Amino acid sequence: MKTDRNASLGTKTKARIVLALLTAFTAGSLLDYVFPEQQPTRRLLENDKTTPTGHGKPIMATFFEPVIGGCCGMTEEGHQNLVKAWESAWQSYGWETKVLNEEDAKKHPRFKELEQKLIEADVNGYNQRCFWRWLAMAMDTDLNGGWMSDYDFFPLTLTAKVGKELAANPGFKSWSSHVPTLLHSDHHSWNVVTDLMIDTVSKDLDVEFISDMYLLKYLYEHYSEADLGISSWEMLTYSGFPYKKDGDDIYFDCAGATARLGAHLSHHDSRKAVNNGLFPKVEGVTEGNLGEHMNKRAEAASIMMRTFKQTCSQ
Repeated sequence: MKTDRNASLGTKTKARIVLALLTAFTAGSLLDYVFPEQQPTRRLLENDKTTPTGHGKPIMATFFEPVIGGCCGMTEEGHQNLVKAWESAWQSYGWETKVLNEEDAKKHPRFKELEQKLIEADVNGYNQRCFWRWLAMAMDTDLNGGWMSDYDFFPLTLTAKVGKELAANPGFKSWSSHVPTLLHSDHHSWNVVTDLMIDTVSKDLDVEFISDMYLLKYLYEHYSEADLGISSWEMLTYSGFPYKKDGDDIYFDCAGATARLGAHLSHHDSRKAVNNGLFPKVEGVTEGNLGEHMNKRAEAASIMMRTFKQTCSQ
């Protein structure tokens, strides 16, 4: 795949991302790399030095602490199934996975301080957990930091190799702008952002409502990228299931999917997919039944992953 290294992409960070995704694969196309089993003559780049160690699998972490009785349109079992599907998907792309929980967050010295602020601000159980993940990740002692994604975020082109390429740059990196669905940061920058979150969150904070997403947006709007240690702030994720309609026909959006690192199958976008008839067909699910569909996001995600590999590798 030929890449013009001198083309202007709008920002230096965007140029670095595109080069990481494209020029790293000079022996073949990105899809050849995403689907290596279909290209047996392709080989990984030799003498990999894209991380401090240069070897071994990168780790993708997520955070999961069940909300008693379920939440967001899903039962506890539905959420647990989604976590399992998340683990399977990332491992199939060459990653190791790690699921953090409340106990990891409680190891942070400022956990009780944050929890008191969240209680005073009347933040619900689900959104409290979204804050906890920042503390859990901050307790990672690896100075090189690490990756974190939502457990409803599934890889499309973000193989382990691409992950190493993107992780090579220091600083705090968000691949979905203020939506913290896919992040990588070194240890120092992660702690800078986490501490600012704890310092800033308040029942009187001027945001739409208090969540880690809106707080991250608030920090980005009130601090410079240098203050936050941000080296990349991009939108390279697909919102929802990558299906589109052409009249009555439904097709997989390969053009959009192959231009994104992964797909964020959020409960918001999953509801939209059900209402628009773009939710993958899951056996045993009643058409039009929102609750049944939402509770089968794990199965739908697995169908999406298979369809991507089968359809977009051609």
